[in-house]
Amino acid sequence: MNSRTIEKNIGKPTKIDWKKPKAIGSSSFYLKSFKAKNNSTEFIKENSKCSFEKYSGGILLRSNLSNKTSALTIKESEIEYIKLIRGKESVEPLTLSPMWIMLKLGVSKLIARYFRIVLGEYSIDEMKLKIETKNQIMEFTQNGYIFERQLSFFKNLNYGEKLIIEMNE
Repeated sequence: MNSRTIEKNIGKPTKIDWKKPKAIGSSSFYLKSFKAKNNSTEFIKENSKCSFEKYSGGILLRSNLSNKTSALTIKESEIEYIKLIRGKESVEPLTLSPMWIMLKLGVSKLIARYFRIVLGEYSIDEMKLKIETKNQIMEFTQNGYIFERQLSFFKNLNYGEKLIIEMNE
C-alpha cells in the first residue's frame, strides 16, 4: 500500500508537536487472531509483528511476518472499540531488598520493579489488545511491562468511549 492510498483512506500522518510531544506510534504487538467480517478481503497473517501509527482520520496497522510487510488502514468511523487489557501483576518483594526499600520510601512500583533481586519479586502477565471494526476483529499480545507506554498512545488517539481499558488485579 503506497502513501497516496493511505492518505486517501485515513488522511495525513500526525505530525509531532515539539512543544507538547505525544506518541504518534505504538510499540510492536504480535497478532494472535484476525477474523474478517462481512466478506472483507483484507487479511493479515497471524503471528505477524504489528505496530500502529496515528493519522488524521484513523490509524494505520503495519505488519511484518518473515520480512513480508503489509499495511491495513482503519478509519476512525469504522472502529467499534479498542480494548487494552493489562496483565495481572504480582508484587512480592523480599524483605530488605532494594525493591522493598524503594516501595517503603514511596517510590512507584513501576520504577521499583527494575531493582528486584530475584524474578519472583515482581511479575506482570502479558497485555492484550482487541480491536473490533465494522470489517475485522483482531487480537494482539505484548509484554506487560510496556502497558503504560501503550496506554498513552491509545489515549492520545482521542477516540473517547471507543477506548476501553481493563486492569487485571
